[in-house]
Amino acid sequence: MKNLSARIYTGIFSRILLSVVFACLCTGLQYVELWQESTRVEVGKPAPVTLRLPPGYFRITMLRNEFHYLPASSAGCPDKVARGAIVEHNTECAGLVNAFESVRRPVGSTQLLGSFVLFLMIGFLLSNYMSKDGLGRARWLRSQLSVFGLIIFTAAICKAMLLYSTLPFTILPIAMVPLLVSMLLGRRLSFGVALASALVASSLLNFNVQALFVFLAAGVATAVAANTYKRRVVATIKATILTALSTIVATALTTLLFAGTLDIYENLGDHLNPATSIWLSGLFGGAASGVLALLLLPVFSRMVGEVPRHQLFDLLELDHPLLKQIRTRAPSTWEHSRAMANLGEAAVHAIGGNTMLLRVGAYFHDAGKSLKPEFFIENQAGVKNPHDDLTPYDSARAIFSHVIEGVKLLRSERLPEDVIEFAYSHHGTSILEYFWTKNLKMGNTENLTEADFSYPGNKPTTRETAVLMIVDAMEAAARTVDKPNKAKFETLLQRIVFGKLSQGQFDESGLTMHDLRIIINTIIDTLVSMYHARIKYPWQEEEAKKEAEAATKQQPVSTNTSGSDAKENTASSEKVTLDTLIGDSHEQAPTGSSDNTPDDMSSAPHKASLAQNEGESQKETTRKKADTSHDLHNNETSQSSDTGDVPENTKQEKPSAQNSSSPVKAVAIATVREAKAPVPVETSVPTIIPAPSKEAKEFLTARSPVNVTTDNISVPSQKVLKDVGDKGQ
Repeated sequence: MKNLSARIYTGIFSRILLSVVFACLCTGLQYVELWQESTRVEVGKPAPVTLRLPPGYFRITMLRNEFHYLPASSAGCPDKVARGAIVEHNTECAGLVNAFESVRRPVGSTQLLGSFVLFLMIGFLLSNYMSKDGLGRARWLRSQLSVFGLIIFTAAICKAMLLYSTLPFTILPIAMVPLLVSMLLGRRLSFGVALASALVASSLLNFNVQALFVFLAAGVATAVAANTYKRRVVATIKATILTALSTIVATALTTLLFAGTLDIYENLGDHLNPATSIWLSGLFGGAASGVLALLLLPVFSRMVGEVPRHQLFDLLELDHPLLKQIRTRAPSTWEHSRAMANLGEAAVHAIGGNTMLLRVGAYFHDAGKSLKPEFFIENQAGVKNPHDDLTPYDSARAIFSHVIEGVKLLRSERLPEDVIEFAYSHHGTSILEYFWTKNLKMGNTENLTEADFSYPGNKPTTRETAVLMIVDAMEAAARTVDKPNKAKFETLLQRIVFGKLSQGQFDESGLTMHDLRIIINTIIDTLVSMYHARIKYPWQEEEAKKEAEAATKQQPVSTNTSGSDAKENTASSEKVTLDTLIGDSHEQAPTGSSDNTPDDMSSAPHKASLAQNEGESQKETTRKKADTSHDLHNNETSQSSDTGDVPENTKQEKPSAQNSSSPVKAVAIATVREAKAPVPVETSVPTIIPAPSKEAKEFLTARSPVNVTTDNISVPSQKVLKDVGDKGQ
């Protein structure tokens, strides 16, 4: 599914066609009163429409020397002939009216062609400007149709006011167009619309230069003052006031420029008469623009596809069937969506976007996950991961399905397209990196490309959808941060945003670098607030203290501080079974010994091996005890250096206390006790064990000259026993 969007964008063909239609309509409005002879103003008859004579006409026709704006009485004829007024014969005004009407009627083909080409250029340039990637929804065909339609509609109103009233031109509500565009399509576009509207409106006054400057000043002031979504009524009032002031200032400056004076009326009362004063008309014109903008705002918003606020309120209800389905089938996804809504709402509010639209989009953007929740990590608690049995490509298809099926689900429920756009743009066209990397590690046997692992959606086309893309990635990544703080959030968010920028995901969203900076700072501040620290309750501190004490008691501690000894003891104590060497492991230690005697050879492998040998070879152990005791006794008597092998069938009684206290046996018993039950370090002085005799050392050397290890037995090396003896000394 290549393109999930239902939007229709303008192409070169549609832009040319739109410009041609716009040029035809504007040309028709400019000369509408000239198409019929019934609208001709004739001397001696009531005027069917208001006839406005351009000021420059007096200078050209009557050959006057004054190059400034003349009062009506000084010219011998007013600059306007009101609808219904009668121009008398044999007057200077009658000659002017007849000359003016004969010049402009009928409309020549050259005039028509010139006007048509001019409007065609205006329309085509404006359409191309609106089609730029950075202007969001202005690229849609319906948005461009709405803007051009609004310009034509406003021009028609202005033409009607000019034909059926004698009010000054400053009262025309041209600023209404950029005001509506700024609130609904963005401030950047409203500047271009203000210029186009001013050119079209001035054409209705025979391209009056003063009117062009006044209309342009009013439109730019409106574009600057208007706000997109923040308290539109208040923003409209502010824009209205600024527009009115800008109109008055522009009118005064242009009057000084073309007339050289502000005293353009004979009577002071004409300056304060709303029907004649261009100053008061400018105030009323600004107010009229604001009032008309508020009245037309609901209609124009539907024309450009914006969702009404009351409909957004209805979609925020948690009883909505789709929201119930998400909460029931994919509860973790629902919590993720709510967290996204909180993050995104703060960021969009900071840049002046539609916060309510973003919250609704965050709630519904992952609706497709409710169809197969087990394929997403947040919903796999206690469930086997189905991706373990799939290839990377099949896993990617399963992940992509939540976008495709989610769009189908939302459209089946007849949700607004502005809301559905969040579903197919929150991943854009980015790559599913995890499974793409996994596919490469597995050798990419099917020769797949990055396109096979790219999401089937569309890049964000509005600021709100772009912000949701950022917070979707950031909210999930923030859960992986250990000991979260502001610095870690900054690093993570910058990595995410720069990654999206490098992929071109924000190219069509209309976000500026200024917007991104504000978004990043706002999200970081919100995350820091969300992951704030709290003081532990007393009972929590008590439980933590008890757990720490229990862990300390259970942990065996070794007192050997020698690094070389520790290495040798570790190597020689993996499978220690001292019962095979001497004595019974349950035998009591000699008099004066302590159970807390430190032994570096004690470890878990010792105990495991000891238990195994006790169960399997108790008889063998008894025999070896007797053999060892007998050999030691013989060595002490004969002082022989060669012990030889112990006879296998030798049987002895249990050794006496004297024998049990021999140095070798004392060392062995201490080792066995420590191997069976390691104990914590104690501050008491360990039992002093006498150094083994020369005969005992030679006996052990003959038995185990090195650290001999078999499957079940590991005899301590000479160095270990020497160290123990040295400690005893």
